[in-house]
Amino acid sequence: MLTITDLRFAYGDRTVLDIPTCTMAPGVHGIVGLNGAGKSTLLNALYGFGRNTEARVEWNGTTMGHTNTAFQEAENYFHPGITGREYLELFMSAKGAKDVQLLNELLEVPLDTLISTYSTGMKRKLTLLGALCLDREVLLLDEPMNGLDLASVRVLEAIIKRLTENGRTVVITSHVLGPLVTLCDHIHLLQHGCFTRTFERGNTDGLEEELFADMDKHVNEVVARWK
Repeated sequence: MLTITDLRFAYGDRTVLDIPTCTMAPGVHGIVGLNGAGKSTLLNALYGFGRNTEARVEWNGTTMGHTNTAFQEAENYFHPGITGREYLELFMSAKGAKDVQLLNELLEVPLDTLISTYSTGMKRKLTLLGALCLDREVLLLDEPMNGLDLASVRVLEAIIKRLTENGRTVVITSHVLGPLVTLCDHIHLLQHGCFTRTFERGNTDGLEEELFADMDKHVNEVVARWK
């Protein structure tokens, strides 16, 4: 069980996160919100970056962090002049090496090629391999589908389903609603720094309308004045 208590974050006077309490059971949890809603900030805080001193973020009663959580960030830095395999070897265990070999039969990352030659999608798949080979209980995925082709998205969905079958918890953000609706057990709507509503699998009617309600109102007002 993932529990969040008194989690807050602000940039100066602007509050980005204000989550008094939240509980996430094992499974797949989607985080949706418009740009600036705080999705990436939330995942960073869950991992331990920028967490306020009063906050408690725990997995089964233990503080969440590097020992029990893996994090695929939305933006990654790669040392120049190294291959995909050398990148993975920086933090990969012996068991992780076996996992990488097996999973890469599906992801098809050219591990012996310089990362500088990779496409955006290849880099995303490489960082996914890195997160998976850590074999943590909680997996945080920030926009993991960015740059992936349809086949790779399908592979990612199968991997996530297998993780949850083994009791893992996956928290995933995406600006594309479709995959989250089919993949997630719960979808949490993040607005103005807090969760305003949670939608359960098979009962996501109204999600898109609530997500875009404020934006649609503004767009319609502007368009009505146009020409």
